[in-house]
Amino acid sequence: MMSPGAGSRSKNKKFPAARAVSPGVLVLNLNFSADKTILIPAFEKGRVYRFSRAISLPGGKGVNVVRALATLGIAAPVAGFTSGYNGRWIERELKRNGIRALIARHGVGESRMCLTVVDGRGCSMDFNEEGPAVPPAAQARFLRLFGRALLPGVRLVAVCGRTPAGLGKGFYSALVRAAAGRGCFTAVDVSGPALAEALAAGVDCIKINRDEFEELSGAPFSPSGFYSFFRGRQARGLQTLIVTGGQAPAYAASPFGLWRITPPRLGRLQSPVGAGDSFMAGFICGFVRGYDFERTLGFAGGAAASDCLTLGAGFINRAKTLAFARRVRVKKIK
Repeated sequence: MMSPGAGSRSKNKKFPAARAVSPGVLVLNLNFSADKTILIPAFEKGRVYRFSRAISLPGGKGVNVVRALATLGIAAPVAGFTSGYNGRWIERELKRNGIRALIARHGVGESRMCLTVVDGRGCSMDFNEEGPAVPPAAQARFLRLFGRALLPGVRLVAVCGRTPAGLGKGFYSALVRAAAGRGCFTAVDVSGPALAEALAAGVDCIKINRDEFEELSGAPFSPSGFYSFFRGRQARGLQTLIVTGGQAPAYAASPFGLWRITPPRLGRLQSPVGAGDSFMAGFICGFVRGYDFERTLGFAGGAAASDCLTLGAGFINRAKTLAFARRVRVKKIK
């Protein structure tokens, strides 16, 4: 399948109206969570905070991606593991929110809970459970479920989020190879051993942050080092490598060169939590709609910027995404 780096480098900044796209995207969120986000005036040591309102949602990076994709007109199913009472709540809320879920339920423990506290300046703190270990039988059941979900017409599989405890060695390799066997473009936003395993298995696209890149590469981030790392992994099948930097520029590499993506300046910041997931959603949207690489990166940056203006991960505004996308500076530097 052609790399999203192929094609012209059009400067056209016009985007089509949102429209439903035939099911061509499958998102894996293996470690579902019950997410709660609260807003406080300011962080102060030793203070007791009382609040009357919180945002409670099914979560995990893949769910955030699917939520942002829906705003952009792409209805994608999400697949993963659940367990316990929390798992049943997650399944019910996904359905209530119109998200199709492919679930491998197991009987070990409770699906995890994650808490995000955001203050009035946009500073945030996350408290994330790891979640229960997934038993081998559930892992085997999920791989069968995944194989059946790779229907004709699925063009892209995205694997996003924290790796559940207990997954056997080779699980991520099996996912990447099964998708490749059906001709699907595979993109991952994972970390640690799961990321190294997906890379070795020939994943097409990696989207991670700077800390995750430094862990993967074993060296401090620099644009030249990033590009050298990418070129050294092309023979394994890697077609796209993206490293985001928060308010600092992101970098993207493809067989056609190296790009710097400078985000727009924001007049205010509600919360940066989930911006990377919305970046992934914007990238996926550009890919399935056939945008060229620069346009796709700009669209991804616009989605990330829009996410920073909201509480709750994966919540974006389409009009603001389009407006921010026109202000993202995408420059080919090599």
